[in-house]
Amino acid sequence: MKKTPAPIVLIIFMLLCVFEVSAQTDHQKIVKYFSKHYEKAKIVGMQVASIGNGELVWNGSFGVKEYNTTDSINDSTLFMMASCTKPVTSLGIMKLYDQGKLDLDDDINNYLPFRISNPNYPQEKITFRMLLAHTSSLRDNWEVYDSLYTLPEGGDSPLELQQFIRDYFTEGGEFYSSTDNFAVEKPGRSYKYCNMGYALLGVLLEQISGMSFSEYMHKEIFQPLQMNNSYWFLKEIPHKNIAHPHEVLPEIGPRVLNHYGFPSFPDGQLRTTATDYAQILKLMINRGKVNETTFLKEETIDEYLKIQYPDVAKYQAIAWNYNEFDDFFYKVVAPRYIFARRLPGHSGYDPGIYTYITFDPKKKTGIIIFLDSEIIEFKGIRIYHQMIKKLFKEGKKYSSSFQASSAALLL
Repeated sequence: MKKTPAPIVLIIFMLLCVFEVSAQTDHQKIVKYFSKHYEKAKIVGMQVASIGNGELVWNGSFGVKEYNTTDSINDSTLFMMASCTKPVTSLGIMKLYDQGKLDLDDDINNYLPFRISNPNYPQEKITFRMLLAHTSSLRDNWEVYDSLYTLPEGGDSPLELQQFIRDYFTEGGEFYSSTDNFAVEKPGRSYKYCNMGYALLGVLLEQISGMSFSEYMHKEIFQPLQMNNSYWFLKEIPHKNIAHPHEVLPEIGPRVLNHYGFPSFPDGQLRTTATDYAQILKLMINRGKVNETTFLKEETIDEYLKIQYPDVAKYQAIAWNYNEFDDFFYKVVAPRYIFARRLPGHSGYDPGIYTYITFDPKKKTGIIIFLDSEIIEFKGIRIYHQMIKKLFKEGKKYSSSFQASSAALLL
């Protein structure tokens, strides 16, 4: 066996020491940056995380859980995910797909105890793929959807998921509307972001797994991924370390909201931490592996990140989309996005909550930002986008340093 000369071993050791000291110094800089700028952006509280070389390289917590208190946010504080829940819900379905328990192009009615179809096209099947990629022809009826949030009183919704879905999508149901709950286009022929499609995926997951949605996700997703501080219902949470949502009113400021829920919970009600959610991004970046153990096949990850209906939704993969910052306003605030390479990501917004997740599979970097308050001022939104850039820079810096140290080991 070829031995490495002693002087080279010493050089490698010195390089690793320099890298470690540099990383610590850089972390001090980024902590200082966020400690200063979250207040400038008028954010009540936040958690952030940066991933480099497929690993969590830094995370931080800033601000308070409730406005006008000293109850500080820490790394274990739960944040509500809003629509950043959807990639997690999709992971439950994709795990079943990975195990061969469903095909993405199966008719969902093969698995449901009641039939769902677009009344304009009753013979056209709706598939898992359509639901996951928002091309199912199902629609959010906002008059119904918004009215079922448990605000202002708060708490979990009293409505049971399967019954709610039945009442929404089947004729004669309490929340059924043939015009407002369905599109005029055929399934698979048009794109429209649909929260209720992900709520329906929750029911399908229950039917296939034989477990409640929450039970399955804890047992088959959270436990293997070591997401030990993630919950679907307020009643499940064994502590009170939860960030309150804050509605921000012009010229008045933040208003504390009660912790709330809604019956379509698989589409947005996950409460978790940045460090827990980082496990999802690591899984995607590391092509289905967790701590060198295969959780999903590489082919499943490829399917996950592939554009599903290029003729209908050219930026939509499974749950993730590649056009999160295509909005005109974003391009005014941060014009660099006009020319930026498109990355898979997702944002989430609900009353008093804003979340954002994105990652670069090629460079093996990713970022996570959770806010417990809205940002309504132009200056705050600009700072927010600077934060995204800062987090990516942190991950890329670590990755390049890692590559340099790896090259040294080959000397």
